[in-house]
Amino acid sequence: MITNKGKRTRRSKAAGYTVIELMVSMVLFLACLLGVLNALSDSMYHYSVQGTYAVMQMDARKALEAVSKDLEMAGRIRSADNKIEYPYTFVDGGPTASCVDLSGAGTNTFTVPAAHAPAVQHLTAGAPAFGPNREIGFKIPWDVDGDGFPTNKTTGDIEWSPSDVSYVVVTAANGVNQLQRWYGNKCTDVIGDYFERITFDTVRTDATIDWNGVVVTVYMAKPTTRGVWLQTQLSTIVKMRNTAQLSEPASAFQTDDSLLTWEATQP
Repeated sequence: MITNKGKRTRRSKAAGYTVIELMVSMVLFLACLLGVLNALSDSMYHYSVQGTYAVMQMDARKALEAVSKDLEMAGRIRSADNKIEYPYTFVDGGPTASCVDLSGAGTNTFTVPAAHAPAVQHLTAGAPAFGPNREIGFKIPWDVDGDGFPTNKTTGDIEWSPSDVSYVVVTAANGVNQLQRWYGNKCTDVIGDYFERITFDTVRTDATIDWNGVVVTVYMAKPTTRGVWLQTQLSTIVKMRNTAQLSEPASAFQTDDSLLTWEATQP
């Protein structure tokens, strides 16, 4: 004989899950869900990093193309008073640069038109993008006499721009380092953001470089959403036009190569 009490007991056992069982199930479900979400988040992060890195490399290539177009028109020349040799390099915004004096009396120091405050360094020592900026100033062909050609209508010599063209790295108001093109003392174009550093090397900074060559290296650095700095760097060698020294003493140095040989013999 089955009593009513026994019937109630069997019905209560078959009625469903207990509260503890539900809580355990929920904890296990949440743990699995968090695992899936973490895996999805990591996948999306790595996808974003790869995309950002690809864009950085593309921006670096575009920057080198822009710099190269200007430098290919430039030449190794002297100012009319022989006090400045173009191209010249200056470190972290100048404000001054120097060049070898043709008289052999030492070096000439001059004020850089594109002088600016040094760019902020976001990385620490040991990172490729950490270090000083070696920026550049040079002249490009210019129609000075207004005849429609960048050459002197009487002599046929190249006419050079009244102001210097410079490429520099400047920290913008938002804290991002920008690669900028300057003409004289004003920025004419922002080449791009997240250019942490740039270096220009000529025969004056590296004797192994060709007399009319310039080695350009751009270093880019951009933080990810997790605070990791992505870095990339690209280099190119630019060949400037083969130009003679302006206002060289006729009896002294007839060619660029003889000038280089002369300087090599100086103490």
